Amino acid sequence: MIYKRLFFWTGLISVFFGLVACSETSSTLGQFHQGRILILNVFEMERSEELRYSTIDTQEVVRKWRIQPSDESQELLLIRLRVENHVALNTVVVADQQAVVLEGFFQEEFRPISVSETVFLDKRGQGDATINLHDGECTDHPRVVVNAGASVQWSNAGDTESSIQFDTGAVTGLGNDVVQIVPGGLVSAKFEQPGAFGYICSGDSKPSQILVEDSNSVRVQQENNIVFLEGSFNLPKATSLDGWMIFDIPKGTEIKSLRWRAGDSITIRF
Repeated sequence: MIYKRLFFWTGLISVFFGLVACSETSSTLGQFHQGRILILNVFEMERSEELRYSTIDTQEVVRKWRIQPSDESQELLLIRLRVENHVALNTVVVADQQAVVLEGFFQEEFRPISVSETVFLDKRGQGDATINLHDGECTDHPRVVVNAGASVQWSNAGDTESSIQFDTGAVTGLGNDVVQIVPGGLVSAKFEQPGAFGYICSGDSKPSQILVEDSNSVRVQQENNIVFLEGSFNLPKATSLDGWMIFDIPKGTEIKSLRWRAGDSITIRF
């Protein structure tokens, strides 16, 4: 029985993904591995150059999302895990970047990426984009992919003044100085040329980005079900978690083992 699944965004009622992938084959896949408290099963392993999925919120607003590797020499490795508790009355499982360590055959180590801190809102083929700010934070959504020629606007939906500032060298219509946005106000910039434009919101500690692709760049429609295993979970006895974790690894890396470290210690060798 699946006790709890973490959807990526508050209020989501469905999640889908699309990718060009190849599956891993190992006699270990599908087997259960017993720890002191938990039982772990790795059902599937998929490699992909890009992860695409869509979400539908409670207002039936559809949003499209995209995750890519950190650079062209990397690829995404998606691993579907099932975690079961058959021993403890209740245990807490924190599925974060410290929960799993993958080891390659040359002793390289890889940890899962954070979906919430990596994903881009994919607005290609949909015209302009709007990013909402609240109390200085860019809440919806600070990382956006648009086509060349699209405009992006930042709208202050909060009650206090917010601001954004683009990185030095990022050529935009807003310049590189701090741009103040009063409550209820907005600013806009048009992005004519492909490129990556980094910026920061006044209330955020982590950088954001506008990714601009060619005007003819489109989203290929190929989507299936996916649930991300990310966040903190209470796992009562006789319940389980089932979801995907994503890794950013060098292309062609062979995985030797997986070490689970969330609420128990379990090692799986492939």
